[in-house]
Amino acid sequence: MTQKKCPYCGEYVQKNNLTCPRCFREIPREPTPNVRERTADGNKKGLFGKIPAAAVFLAVFPAFIGLLGLGLIYLHPKDKKGYWFLVAGLVLFWGFLALFLKMLNSGFLSAILLFVVLVIFLLIYISAAIGAFIETTFGSIFKVLRF
Repeated sequence: MTQKKCPYCGEYVQKNNLTCPRCFREIPREPTPNVRERTADGNKKGLFGKIPAAAVFLAVFPAFIGLLGLGLIYLHPKDKKGYWFLVAGLVLFWGFLALFLKMLNSGFLSAILLFVVLVIFLLIYISAAIGAFIETTFGSIFKVLRF
């Protein structure tokens, strides 16, 4: 009998097994589609004919103007996760800019307090941008963090 790899733990199992003897998870019965194909111009394509490099580009560069999640929306337009990243990114980015302008026009003590809030906003935005990039590139942040 031929063997195949368990997609969850990597253990080799018999082709007719329904579950993995190591992790006890159900083995998918249909073969997974070819994730990497080449287009006519030589670019690699992922699932659904999307180019992963374009998704990474859309995940990184628009984040500098508050647009998070565009890579996820490009890859999976029907998935709500990309739209949630987009809304959160716009709220955090434009909220940060509004608070920054308010800080410039305020007194010394209120400027110090607004600076602390701005740092918190910036850290949350940067973590959301990194999360959107990881979701676009690796499919799930939990795969990277091993949860």
